[in-house]
This record gives sequence, C-alpha cells and structure tokens, in this order.
Amino acid sequence: MATNIQMTNEQLHALIEAVRSSAVSAAGNAAASASDASKTKGSFSTCTHRFGGARSHDEVEEFITNIVTYKELEDISDENALKGISLLFYGIASTWWQGVRKEAKCWNDVISLIREHFSPTKPAYQVYMEFFEKKQSDSVAIDTFVVEKRALLAQLPEGRHNEETELDFLYGLLNIKYRKHIPRQSISTFRDLLEQGRIIEHNELEVVEAQPKGPLRGANRVERCTYCNFRGHTFEVCRKRQARDHTSEVKNYARNAK
Repeated sequence: MATNIQMTNEQLHALIEAVRSSAVSAAGNAAASASDASKTKGSFSTCTHRFGGARSHDEVEEFITNIVTYKELEDISDENALKGISLLFYGIASTWWQGVRKEAKCWNDVISLIREHFSPTKPAYQVYMEFFEKKQSDSVAIDTFVVEKRALLAQLPEGRHNEETELDFLYGLLNIKYRKHIPRQSISTFRDLLEQGRIIEHNELEVVEAQPKGPLRGANRVERCTYCNFRGHTFEVCRKRQARDHTSEVKNYARNAK
C-alpha cells in the first residue's frame, strides 16, 4: 500500500535547491573533464614549423620562437610536447634527436639542447669581429642594415652595452650618404636613426624618379673631325691631316738638302 509523504513548503524548496545544485555541479565536472581531455590531446601533429639542423643562430631562434608560441596557443602539455617534438625534426636534426632524446627530461631541456648543439653561444670577441667586419654598402637599406647589426649585438651577454653605446658602434659603419645628413648628436635611439634614414631614402627615390627616362638629346652624338669635317674621329687622329703634315715634312727636307 502506497504511503503518502507530506512536506511543508520549506522542505519542498530545500529539496528543489538540492537537486538543482547537484545538476550544476555535475555539469561543471563534465566541462572540466572535457577541457582536461582536450588539453591532453594537444600535439605538434599539425604544426608546420620544421627544423633540419642548420647551424645558424637566426634560424635556430626562429624555430624555437615558433614552436614555443605554437605550444602555448594549442595548450600542449609539457609531456605531450616532449613526446611529439620529434615530428618537427628532419635530416641531421632528426638523427641528432635520436641520440640525445634521453637527456631531455622536460620541455625546457629540449630548448636548451637545441641551442647548445646548433647555436652555441659565441664568445664576445667573435661577435665584435662579425659586427665590425662589414660597413653598409650603397645598395643595402638602412632598415636591413640596422636589423642585422642589432641581431649580432643581441648575442652579447645581457646588459653589456646601453643603446647609446650601440649607436656609437653602428654609426661609424653607416654609408656616407646617411652620415652626411644625420649628425651623430641628432639621434639618441635606433628609432630616431631609422626615421631619419627612411626620409633620406625616400628623397633619393624621388630624385631618381624625376630624372628623364630616355637618353639625353645629343648624348650619343658621334664626334666630328674639325679638319676634314667627317664623323667618327677627331682632329688628333685624322689621317688626311697626318698625310698633309707628312708631305710638308718631305718637301721641307728636300728643300733643305739642296
């Protein structure tokens, strides 16, 4: 026989709140589990960045920056990143990784191993030699030149020079067309240098564009001899004049012989 349960309004409201809280809690746990599952599934399988073992500081740093950024954006765990990093190597880099992967106990070890093997820290003297080795040629834009030189200075120990000293180093290597219009005391930052340098390049481009496209009138005119009035040679090499002079010399010699 069914038993009727009588509840007060307060008990009924308490029961409804308990059921609602339980449902919300269960939904939250399910969402957290789904989020954790998605994080554990993150990997480098769709990453397009690859490294073949080039011993170039710029290429190594570019590769490291790309994979670190990709790992953060895709929420790849350190464990999965460590397992999947081999997908990004090819050539000699892949062979190298097979030999050193046991040394990598964590993600930071991977980054350190890549730098140590393919882009070891250069001694300061070598950085300075490369920095002062080449001056800016007339065909190199100031943006390109400054970027390349600053990349070299970045390989020095941190805090070695302030920006003013680095500007002193670089200023003497600038092409004369920039130093002629940009006094050293007029710039205090690399931004100042680049802004003034771009103005010079823009003005130089306008001058080139304003020049006549075709050859100047009369620029290809052939020389005319002032003795015989024929084109193609000058008075100094005119054969008629030389023949006349030779004839005159013979006559003078004969006259003196008599």
